[in-house]
Amino acid sequence: MKIPKQLKILCYDYKVLLRDRSNEDGISNTGTHYEYALKIWIDKEAPRQQQEQTLIHEIVEALNSINNLKFEHQQIEILAVGFYQVLRDNKLI
Repeated sequence: MKIPKQLKILCYDYKVLLRDRSNEDGISNTGTHYEYALKIWIDKEAPRQQQEQTLIHEIVEALNSINNLKFEHQQIEILAVGFYQVLRDNKLI
């Protein structure tokens, strides 16, 4: 999967940034969704598969936020990992 520089999520145009992880991002954070800035960042040092799964995770985070779904973080992670697995197993990415 190619990590895009821009991504349309519902009615919003998000910028997707590959960048170095900083101390404030946390040890296990490989990405973050910034709702009000319309940005998603992904750790550029993470392995490719982790970058891809992180992008899907942050898309689900954006959908959760935009639609006020109120999913817990664990639910978002389960959905993201599931979507990623389906895409990979069926050679869609």
